[in-house]
Amino acid sequence: MVTAVPVVETRVVEVTREVERTVVVTATPVPTPAYASKINAAAGTLVYPIASEPTSLDPQEADDEVSTLVAAQLYEGLFDLDANGAIVPAAAQEVTAASDSKTYTVTLRSGMTWSNGQPVTAQNYVDGVCRLLDPAVGNPYYYLLTDIAAVTRAKEYASGDLADCTKVGVKAIDPLTLQIALDRPAAFLPKLLAMSLFWPATPAPSAVISGTGVISGTAPISTTLPAGPVVNGPYLLAEQVANDHITLKKNPSYWNAAQVDVEQIEFKLLPDPAKQLARYEAGDVQVAEFPASETPRIEADPGFKQELQKLIRPGVSYLGLNTQSGPTADPAVRRAMAQAIDRQFLINEVLKQPWHVPAQTLIPPGVPGYQGDKPDVGLPYNPEAARAALAEAGYGPDKPVPPVELWYNREGNNEAIFKAVGAMLEAVGIPVRLVSSNWNVYRDALDACNKPNRASASKTPAQCPYNLYRMGWVMDYADASSLLDVVLSPKSAFQYTGWKSADYEKLMAAAAAEPDETKRVALYNQAERILLNDQVAVIPLQYYDRTVLVKNGVAFNYPPFGPPRFKDWKIP
Repeated sequence: MVTAVPVVETRVVEVTREVERTVVVTATPVPTPAYASKINAAAGTLVYPIASEPTSLDPQEADDEVSTLVAAQLYEGLFDLDANGAIVPAAAQEVTAASDSKTYTVTLRSGMTWSNGQPVTAQNYVDGVCRLLDPAVGNPYYYLLTDIAAVTRAKEYASGDLADCTKVGVKAIDPLTLQIALDRPAAFLPKLLAMSLFWPATPAPSAVISGTGVISGTAPISTTLPAGPVVNGPYLLAEQVANDHITLKKNPSYWNAAQVDVEQIEFKLLPDPAKQLARYEAGDVQVAEFPASETPRIEADPGFKQELQKLIRPGVSYLGLNTQSGPTADPAVRRAMAQAIDRQFLINEVLKQPWHVPAQTLIPPGVPGYQGDKPDVGLPYNPEAARAALAEAGYGPDKPVPPVELWYNREGNNEAIFKAVGAMLEAVGIPVRLVSSNWNVYRDALDACNKPNRASASKTPAQCPYNLYRMGWVMDYADASSLLDVVLSPKSAFQYTGWKSADYEKLMAAAAAEPDETKRVALYNQAERILLNDQVAVIPLQYYDRTVLVKNGVAFNYPPFGPPRFKDWKIP
């Protein structure tokens, strides 16, 4: 490993003695200039910052926030969500359920075409399902079809036991009709069909399935693409330059192109919130995040304050704990860590954004099953109880806790947050080594430690050095399964703790099959107690919101679930 060695410059400083004199200096304070909003972008262009390179723009491979943001502009799913979270038609006009909630029929709108002029058909959506489930593609969201929705024979195909995808329960009845067959009722399936970029609801061009074409480049691509991928969404990929920008242009073949106001989108790579803010002040981007240290200035400046948006975004930031290795293999140590973290301090003193809500539980406010008002769910900040838990685990002055590794990605405000978290753990007697990297490197390292989706050569958390890792999840649809099952189930490809619980898995299976939402929520609440109180496999930190600056005159639409669709935005 190569590490940076600081260069120390040595200077010889001549010191002279002078007669002491009193000098009175009158200083005139120089006021900080008030912020004046301006936009430098060309007419019809939205310049939008992204924190990292997309890992892929293939709709069946993209699975991180930046990748799905960009891909959501290129591909049209079956349904969208409006600003209030309601399901609205997109490529599909309606979905109907059979009386047993095990068969769903989706009707596409007529007249849609791909950007190459070929018609968009129901078979393209079937192809999308098959690509998602294909072990060679390896998208971890396959789990949505195999275990959450329980699509007939999907698990067999995903595992390689079934070679013929035509046997899976997603079929094209005719060019405009799609039928989905399930092994058990799933009353929340329409919510799945409208999630941010639901890969089974995103079509795959026939050229990809036949092997005669490509869906998209995989970032980074250091070139201008003269002919981008074949897409069915409101925008075309025009240019992708590594470590700089991605440019999209309006798709004239899109079925609703007449209603798309933004002609061009430039995604500008700006990982540092301070740089985003500087470019925003200069008028070079129309949207920006900002570092926590700038919050007082933004709140105090009238120009900034009227552009500051605090929006709903159901999700949670949390720490995962390696339950198979090191001190965190002991539940008492995990309990001590949960009780050592002062979430309110992180919000008030580190982020300096008091409108955030500290999270002692996982299901966020506004989602059925929220238990944040129940003090006995999750573990509150209590440093004395944390020290007692360490003593219970056998640690004390004669046997100190071994150092633990805390992994995090360094984008955004994470550096400040996890330095503070490390100090809190050390304050109760847990030495911490902080390990950080950029998002793509970080995610790859975690994935190497947990690949339940058919990667036989992968490691397990027991073989990996981290004891804690930072993760966050923005919910894709308004059901607790989007977090408790898709992300945190022991079988999920998105959790890296290595924890196991047969009782938890039984609750998840029962909830997935329960059509009554009240009964389903009760099952989720039981599972959440197992995860947070009994096993302490994760430690919630704070609930997400979407705090951004948006230029005056930009008419924006941020749905509560999923990325924004810029086809709905208007710019001056």
